[in-house]
Amino acid sequence: MQRNQKQFTTRMTIGLVASVLVVATGCQQPLFKGTPGVSGLFQKKPAFKTLLSASQQTISSEATVEDRLANIGVQQPVESTETTKRQVKLSPRATPTDELAVDQRPGQIARRQTAAPLLAQSPIPGGKSSKIEIQPAAFQQSKRQVEGPVVRGQSPDFGSSPQDGNVVQADGSQDDGSGRVQLAQYPELDTSDRAMPPGNGLASPDVGSPNTLNPLIQPYERGGNAWTPHNYTDYADLDVYVSETQTGRINFGGAYNSDNGIVGQFTVDEKNFDITRWPRNFHEILDGTAWRGAGQTFRLELVPGANLERYLVSFTEPYMLGTDYSFSASGYLFQRSYFDWNEQRLGGRFAVGRRLTPDLSISAGVRLESVTVDKPRVNTSPELNNSLGTSNLYLGNVGLIRDTRDNTMQATEGSFLSMTFSQAFGDYSYSRGDLDFRTYRLLYERPDGSGRHTVSVGTKLGFSGSSTPIFENYFAGGFSTLRGFDFRGASPVEGDVRVGGEFQWLNTVEYMFPLTASDMVKGVMFCDFGTVEESIEINSDQFRVAPGFGFRVSMPGAGIGAPLAFDFAFPVASAEGDDEKVFSFYLGVLR
Repeated sequence: MQRNQKQFTTRMTIGLVASVLVVATGCQQPLFKGTPGVSGLFQKKPAFKTLLSASQQTISSEATVEDRLANIGVQQPVESTETTKRQVKLSPRATPTDELAVDQRPGQIARRQTAAPLLAQSPIPGGKSSKIEIQPAAFQQSKRQVEGPVVRGQSPDFGSSPQDGNVVQADGSQDDGSGRVQLAQYPELDTSDRAMPPGNGLASPDVGSPNTLNPLIQPYERGGNAWTPHNYTDYADLDVYVSETQTGRINFGGAYNSDNGIVGQFTVDEKNFDITRWPRNFHEILDGTAWRGAGQTFRLELVPGANLERYLVSFTEPYMLGTDYSFSASGYLFQRSYFDWNEQRLGGRFAVGRRLTPDLSISAGVRLESVTVDKPRVNTSPELNNSLGTSNLYLGNVGLIRDTRDNTMQATEGSFLSMTFSQAFGDYSYSRGDLDFRTYRLLYERPDGSGRHTVSVGTKLGFSGSSTPIFENYFAGGFSTLRGFDFRGASPVEGDVRVGGEFQWLNTVEYMFPLTASDMVKGVMFCDFGTVEESIEINSDQFRVAPGFGFRVSMPGAGIGAPLAFDFAFPVASAEGDDEKVFSFYLGVLR
C-alpha cells in the first residue's frame, strides 16, 4: 500500500512538473498577445519599441533579408548531423495545429511542434516575393523585455495611429491590454482571407523623422503575417508655413543713353495694392498695412532729365469686378526737347484686357492727350508749322500680345508678337496699324544651361493715315531702331526739318554669344536694315543697312537691372540727309 502510494505521489509530482513545463513551453511563442515565457500568462504589454528603434538606425538600405533578420536578433535554423528540420510553408490561413516542423534526433520519437512561426514577406528582383519562416524559439531569444507602447508613424491613407499599447491582431482587431477587442489600425488590409500584401515587414532605413518609429514588424496572433502597409513610406506629414514676399519697392537711379541723354529716376512700385484700404491712423502708413492687400498694382514714376522729363502714375486691377478681365488707368506728363521742336503731352490712358492663355492676351483702350508743339528750330517746314500750338488727340485701340520669351531684358528663347490697330478722333482723324515681332532661337548651351548662343530676328511694321500730325509720324535712327544713325537721324526731311513718315519697316538680325564663363559679358554681331517713308511704299534710295558688333555687360549685383549696352554700327546704305552715328550705348543704375 505504501509502495503504491509512493508511486502515485511520484507520478503526480512528475505530471505536475510536466504540466508546468508544457504551459511554459506553450507560452514561448512570440505571437502571443503578452510577453513570452511564463510571465506572458500575467503580463500582456508589448515590448517591441526598443528593438524596432535600434533596428531602424543600424540597418543598411542594401541589406538582404537575412541580414535584416539577423539585425533584430533572428537567427535562421542551421541543419546539423544531430538535428534535421523539415520546413513546411504556411499560408495566411494556417492554424496552430498544422504541422510546422519535425525534430528528428537519434533515439527519440518525432513529435509535432505546435508553435506557429512568424512569416515575413520580402520583395526580390522580378517583382516577386519570398516568404521566410522565423522560428519562434530563435525569435524569442532575440526579444528584450522592455516596457512601453508600440509607437507607429501616421499616414493619411491608413487612418490614425492605434491607442498606446494596442497590438494589431491577425483578424484585423486590436488588443488594448484589457482583454477588449477594438477596431484595427488598418482594417482595409485584413489578410485573413486573401494573399499577403506587399511589404517586407522589416526596418526601412530611408524613413526619417517624424516616422522614426514607423511599423517595422506588426505582431499578429497565431499564424498571422508580419508586413508594412503598402506604399507606407510614400507618404509623410508636412506642415507648410508661408508668408507674403516683398511686394513693394522704392528705387532711386538714373540712366544715360545715346537717345535720351542723362536722366534720373525715382519709382514706387507696389504689386499688392488696395485702393480702398485707406489708413485709419499714421501708424498704418509706417508699418505698410495701408493701401495693401488686394493684389492690385500701383506705380509712381518720376524721370527728370536735361532733354526728357516724364512723370507717371498708373493703377491696374487684375480682376475687375471679380471677373477675368483686367482694368488699367494711368495719367502722365511728358516733355521732350527734339532737335527741331519741343513737345509736351498731358493725358491719360484707360484699358480693359483679358488673358486668354498664359502667353496670349487681348486689350482695348483709349488714349486722351493734350499735345503742345512749340519752339521750332526753323519755320521752313509746312508740316511742322501746321502742328504748332496745342491740339487734342484721342485714339481708341485694340491689341493682341503673345509673349513666350524666357527673359524680357535679354531673351535667349521664345518669341514676342504685338499687333495694334488704332483710330484717331478729335482734332485729327486717321487710322493706324502696328506690328512688332521678335523671335529668339537657342543654338548652343552648356550642360548646366549657361553659355547660351542665340540668334534673334525682329521686325517692326507700321502704317498711318495721310492726316497723321507730325508728332505722331514714324522716325528711325538710334539705339532702339536703326543703329548706325543718330536719334531720329534716318527719316524723311522737309525744309531741313526731319518730319518722319507715315510708313516704317525696320528689321534686325543679331547673334549673341558669351565672352566670359560667368556670362557677365556677352558679345553681339548684328545687322540693322529698313526704311521710313513719307507714304506707304519702299524706295531703294531710302533703304538703310548698317552691320556692326557690340557688347552686353550684366551687373545685377551693382543694382543695374538692364545690361549695359555698347554697340558699333557702320552704315553701308543710307539716304540723303541722314545723320550717321557709329557708336550708341545705354547705361542704367537702379537702387
